[in-house]
Amino acid sequence: MKKIILILLFLILISFKTGDNKSNYTVPRAAYSVTAGDIDMDGDNDIVVGHNYSSQTQWSGVSIMLNDGNGYFYLFDSVFLYAGQSDVLIKNLNTTSNKEIIAKYIDAQIENEYIAIINDFSLPDISYFSLNTNEGIDKKTTGDINGDANIDIVVASNGGKFWGVLYNDGYGNLTEPEYHYVTDYFPTALSCGDLNGDDREDIVICGQSTEVYFSYPDSFQLLLLETNDFKQDVSVVDFDLDGDLDIVTFADMYLANYTRLKIYKNIGNNNFDTIDNFDFQPSCSIMFVSDFNNDSLPDVIFHTSTGAFIFYNQDDFQLSGPQFVEIPDVGEYERYSYCADMDGNGYNDIITLRYLYMHLNNNLSILFNDGNGNFVDDPVTAIEKLQSHNKISLKCYPNPFINEIDFEYITEKNARVMLAIYDISGKLIKGLTSDEINIGQYGKLMKTHKITWDGTGNNGQYCKPGLYIAALEINGALQQTIKVLKY
Repeated sequence: MKKIILILLFLILISFKTGDNKSNYTVPRAAYSVTAGDIDMDGDNDIVVGHNYSSQTQWSGVSIMLNDGNGYFYLFDSVFLYAGQSDVLIKNLNTTSNKEIIAKYIDAQIENEYIAIINDFSLPDISYFSLNTNEGIDKKTTGDINGDANIDIVVASNGGKFWGVLYNDGYGNLTEPEYHYVTDYFPTALSCGDLNGDDREDIVICGQSTEVYFSYPDSFQLLLLETNDFKQDVSVVDFDLDGDLDIVTFADMYLANYTRLKIYKNIGNNNFDTIDNFDFQPSCSIMFVSDFNNDSLPDVIFHTSTGAFIFYNQDDFQLSGPQFVEIPDVGEYERYSYCADMDGNGYNDIITLRYLYMHLNNNLSILFNDGNGNFVDDPVTAIEKLQSHNKISLKCYPNPFINEIDFEYITEKNARVMLAIYDISGKLIKGLTSDEINIGQYGKLMKTHKITWDGTGNNGQYCKPGLYIAALEINGALQQTIKVLKY
């Protein structure tokens, strides 16, 4: 019977969500940046799009697309923010569990720029924090720069040749920006991560140069990695899974029609080894680092005007040959991307955003990862709720959960009930109950049955955060499944 349950769970996990192809969406014009995260706290990833100012509509800001739970999206609302939204972020900045949307605002009358924070998914509740500049804040990211367990905001100005930090007090209030100038180049990208294991996130900024600013209590210590090739992007990630963070950058060598991936291996003590350049054709303008095959090794995806090239990480800084994923051009000027699990099957998908100041149909699309190396138009859902043959009702709360989650179930017939937790591969994590449920004198249950999962497996160890499956078995047959998200 266990084997049958595992087979059924496997079929559930790989089943396609049927219906019309809804992977193409039309969002407001001048869509320039995109990110994903669980904005409404219902256990699935939503989409936030940042828009540049359009003179035709006299509008810029962010638009929010909510996930219906199966990987289909609807435009929920939009917020006007006068500014070019070169990037938009989703992070938790305060003591509530809801995440904030981090964007930008410009007051043209006084020529000042601001960080605009939409608080706790309450769209009218926007906090503005002055950047004390009008030189153009082009990039922003987040990190715990001073090691106080609060998420700070890091910004960079291409035209002003500087970067800065706005420190978070833990309640969502930001300090005045602390600015520093780079070494005579125009920064194009930045990323944060704890590169030396001191619980303070360091800052990597690149353009013509690649610079590391190690964060210390009294100052930042600069390490200049190199000044060759103009880099378009940077990511701080443990690329070889050796326990410390490495630095991944790339250069778009468009005149010669090739792309150069440049990786710096962290060897400890604030030192890095430069890995041999990884060059390939054609020229690509966008890089994103994401694990597509769930082997925990970060893979690399590059975008061209017609599709994407995925290079799978084979460990020890070796990459596979490219997998080309076709993403057709629909008349855009540029395109941007983000990768995250949008349909809840445990594999990261590809969001492609198409940029044009004029109206553009289907300017946002999603290709869903089926876990077998295929990227398809329709969601590959992790959970399909099965029709209960014994009128079973299974509920759980809270979901998502941090420490523990409660399940309740009711049946209208005598039954042997088993509730168990599985991971997304179908592996049994913990059996929660195996009870004989008896009907009372009048054919009704004596009470509602409740059981709590404390987030541990059969080995007694706490399970890592992620997606799990609660499976209800009645008289030896799988009847109902619910996806639960552990933070």
